[in-house]
Amino acid sequence: MSQLQLRVLTEEEIARLHQATLEVFADPGVRIGHAGIRVRLAKAGAHVAEANHIVRFPREMVEELLRLAPPVVRQTGLHGRVLEAGGSHRFYHSLVTDPWIIDYETGPRRPVLEDIRRHTILGESLDRVSGMMRMQYPVADLPEPQCYWKTMEVFLCHTTKHIPIYPTDVENARDWIEAGQILAGSAGLTRTPLYTMSVAITSPLTLTDLNGDLLELAVQYQQPVISTVCPMAGSTSPYTMAGTMLISNVEALLPVIVAQALQPGYPVFYAVGPSVTDLRSGHDLYYKAEKMLFKLMGIQMGKFYGLPVAGETGGAMTWRYDPQNGAEGMLYILASVAGGQNLFGGLGSMYNAVGMSAEQILLQCGMIDQAEYLARGVSLTDHELGLASIRKAGPGGHFLEDDLTLAYLRGHQFFESPHFDRVGDQRPTPGAVAMAHEQVEQLIRNYRPTVPEPVQEELAAYFRRKTV
Repeated sequence: MSQLQLRVLTEEEIARLHQATLEVFADPGVRIGHAGIRVRLAKAGAHVAEANHIVRFPREMVEELLRLAPPVVRQTGLHGRVLEAGGSHRFYHSLVTDPWIIDYETGPRRPVLEDIRRHTILGESLDRVSGMMRMQYPVADLPEPQCYWKTMEVFLCHTTKHIPIYPTDVENARDWIEAGQILAGSAGLTRTPLYTMSVAITSPLTLTDLNGDLLELAVQYQQPVISTVCPMAGSTSPYTMAGTMLISNVEALLPVIVAQALQPGYPVFYAVGPSVTDLRSGHDLYYKAEKMLFKLMGIQMGKFYGLPVAGETGGAMTWRYDPQNGAEGMLYILASVAGGQNLFGGLGSMYNAVGMSAEQILLQCGMIDQAEYLARGVSLTDHELGLASIRKAGPGGHFLEDDLTLAYLRGHQFFESPHFDRVGDQRPTPGAVAMAHEQVEQLIRNYRPTVPEPVQEELAAYFRRKTV
């Protein structure tokens, strides 16, 4: 069966980028602010300059550590189902909050506690969603720092799915870990992790002391790692596509090789999310057209190293539900799916990656349906070629009652998605955005609690103690 596959790098270009990556690891090297990690890397063969915290890696050391990294990351949720991210498997994570919520009635506004509940319920109710991301942003209707614990409580009390966590400091990471231990204990989960821990690399080429602590915590508590790598062309990376991709590749591999030095065989996602600096304004432009090329290059490099590949699902520069939103979102999602990405984060993202909405989650589910269908390609079996049907119908005949029609009428030969307005001029329809809004409201109305009540009570007691 044929498949739609998107590539942007030739084999020779992949090899060139890899060689350049090894050169950067060797000179100028990377800055690692964490003293304990510097000690471990020095023992493993790296050249460490304690005066400025620069660590240089011999190329043989980089390649040896990369060979230790596993090709699959195993995850689960409170539901207990195991997800194996890697190979040809794809999983999607939706957003719960962002700095801006794109309200269906009023447009951009700051998040409130009810958004956390609604968006968690929405992700919990969608079969397409296998995990959810609750970013560490305040809500407007609760004071800090209480709002962080309350939003975490509301989130955890409404989801049984896998949770990628994005701690802002070690204390926040420990809050997540302690709450996760309540969840894991209630479900009897001891091996497969409920969380994936985000570890950020500060561009250019820096692992801070804080993120070194987070990486060590992840290894200590056996949580897979997903790197946050966001170099900005023109400010924190070279103002070329190739140069920014080179910086991205080095930074994506840095937590992989450090994790292998801490514990050989430790699961880490390869992930890059480069963007472009608008040199007229200084603003970061995240969802421009080059995002598609960055995505494809990142997927190819991750696959070259035999690593599971993660990245954003897609999004738009605009907060409006307009042709630009659809065009940008579909380009990036199709690139990710047809390129072979394994983990898709940020479902629902828009507004230059600082906004999200419930309706955007549903609209992007439709784009995913379409991308998955297109990436599947076309099956050309003898049966499906339909020579017997064509001979039977003959010139001027019809296929309404043909065996193939009856066999595939309710199959998946042709594209279907509940998230698309496909009626055309046959009868009046509200349009895709209004359909998405109606679906959101229906899913939230029909939600029934999935987290057992004793677990909710234990979580509530834990967070009450945090606020005293």
